[in-house]
Amino acid sequence: MDKFTESYIEMVINNKQIQALCKYNKGDWFWDICEKRLFLYHDGIRGKMCEKFKWLPTLEDLFAIWCNLGEITNFAGLCQRITDRKSKIVRYSNIKYIKELCLEAIMYEFYNKSWNPTKREWEEINGS
Repeated sequence: MDKFTESYIEMVINNKQIQALCKYNKGDWFWDICEKRLFLYHDGIRGKMCEKFKWLPTLEDLFAIWCNLGEITNFAGLCQRITDRKSKIVRYSNIKYIKELCLEAIMYEFYNKSWNPTKREWEEINGS
């Protein structure tokens, strides 16, 4: 099972842009907001998908999102861009997991947003 931190789950379920990219593929992970638990998507439940369920992209999903939004690179290239821009991408020092960092990079590069863990929301980046 792919590990999802509590911070990552919060970052993803409060992210309209990423949720809009969900394809509901068999084997995708979702978070049940009411029951506060993970579950795997399988055939036949799409009709039941609603605000109660939020998609949790894996690292592979995040890399695909990065490429689909216009960045043609390999994974090493993505990692290098994140490393080069870490001081700009990550406003807060508590981001320490690769999925959180990749999500932050996507939101910074394509949506001009950064995660504010204190407010628990994505904010527009001023002056960029």
